[in-house]
Amino acid sequence: APAFFLELFTKATWLRMIYPLNQRAPMLSVAASFARPASASVGPRRSARSGLRTKSIRAPMTAAASATLPETVLDWEAISAACHDTETGKKLAAEEALREKGEGLPHVTSKLRLFGHAEEDVRVTLYRDHAGWCPYCQKLWMMFELKQIPYRIERINMRSYGEKPASFLKKVPSGLLPVVELDGEIITESLVIMQILESTFPENCMLPEDGFDRANELLRLERRLFSDWCGLVFRPGMPGPFGGGARKQFEETLDAVDAGLGETEGPWFLGGDTPSIVDLQYVSHIERMNASCLYWKGLQLRGTERWANLERWFLAFEELPCYHACKSDYYTHVMDIPPQYGPGFSDNNDATAEAQRVIDGESWKLPLNLSAADLEPLPDSMNHGDEAARHEAAYRLAANASAIAKFACRGMGEKGAKQYGAPLADPTAVPNLKYEKKVDEILRVTASLLLDGSAGESAGTTSAQGKEVAKCLAYLRDRVGVPRDMSYPAAMQLRAHLNYVIDAL
Repeated sequence: APAFFLELFTKATWLRMIYPLNQRAPMLSVAASFARPASASVGPRRSARSGLRTKSIRAPMTAAASATLPETVLDWEAISAACHDTETGKKLAAEEALREKGEGLPHVTSKLRLFGHAEEDVRVTLYRDHAGWCPYCQKLWMMFELKQIPYRIERINMRSYGEKPASFLKKVPSGLLPVVELDGEIITESLVIMQILESTFPENCMLPEDGFDRANELLRLERRLFSDWCGLVFRPGMPGPFGGGARKQFEETLDAVDAGLGETEGPWFLGGDTPSIVDLQYVSHIERMNASCLYWKGLQLRGTERWANLERWFLAFEELPCYHACKSDYYTHVMDIPPQYGPGFSDNNDATAEAQRVIDGESWKLPLNLSAADLEPLPDSMNHGDEAARHEAAYRLAANASAIAKFACRGMGEKGAKQYGAPLADPTAVPNLKYEKKVDEILRVTASLLLDGSAGESAGTTSAQGKEVAKCLAYLRDRVGVPRDMSYPAAMQLRAHLNYVIDAL
């Protein structure tokens, strides 16, 4: 199984000319693939409470404050069985079975999508980034799903995270993503691909003929918004009375975008019941603007009266299964944006400081109470409750437990011989397997707490004895990526439970 987490694709090559490579980018998140179930058989012992096999943890693990860990812990076989016995686990397993056949809901790990067609009918292969973070790949991914074009998916490493496969470079020497192979022909550039897909597969039209002129007008506005975003976030602000021009310009362009959305009765730019190519072109970058403007500038775009049409538009997207599958969270975005666009420059104000405190991990504490009113809103359509989120995190953790434990041991290991652009990406790092047994035990504790919901409020301070294992857990925690590893609510539960355990070591 592959190691743990993030690969990032550098898309906008022109930005390299604007932002020199010697400018330091913020640290980048990296994560691991949660794949097949792995079991570690240990001596059976019965728990009076659950009747499941447990194993005693030999080291004392109570914190100076109130965070405590159970004295016994299930083995992975029992944890995996318990995960599959939850309602969430049953749902996830059923979705995996459908995914193997090219059916069911869209998912970041899908390799084949048939929409009721036979596999021999598939004419298209989409090459996209492995983790689901490239905005140019994202809009194509959603287009395939909305138009229900049967297609295969090949996931490719981004240069920031490791080498690209030689087989891909043979087809696409530039290595840039996304790429579509249609009837054996290689096509690059996302907007070109979208136009070709629309003409080749006219069913479920995404660019109505009578909306062509309006679409071009809106696409030009999108490029203006993109340019103003780059000027706001990726260039240092000017001090003094002449500062603030970039923010004003960005906000005014966003006003124009919001007004454009207000010209139709429904939530979409060109009207109708479903998104158009124009909506897809906008959403992949505005999703990243939500995170980056808040994190580096203290500017909230969601849930405001000023941009009410934009909020209505986002809420409509958040009802769509294809957007559920590809939407990331703010933490992942602020980690994956710099290798793609250049470093963000922070404003010195209270709103920015608060946003960075929350997004950087101060909010990863139990108890969690995620909601649509948060700084990073979790819409009702994507919020299935704490228990479902906890059980999803446990399921993903148990599914690739052995590889995850080894990956976490990189926290006490050695850096790889070759380093890549994303600072936390180190595919050739050497884990210190001296800690594997202990890390495995503590991950089983974490999974058990996720399953039963017994962890209380985060409290305590890691002891001197526990600091080395805690370093392994923190290495893992900081590399949980959305959507690659799990949904945003599940990722928050895993991060918070790892912090609870770290506090109790």
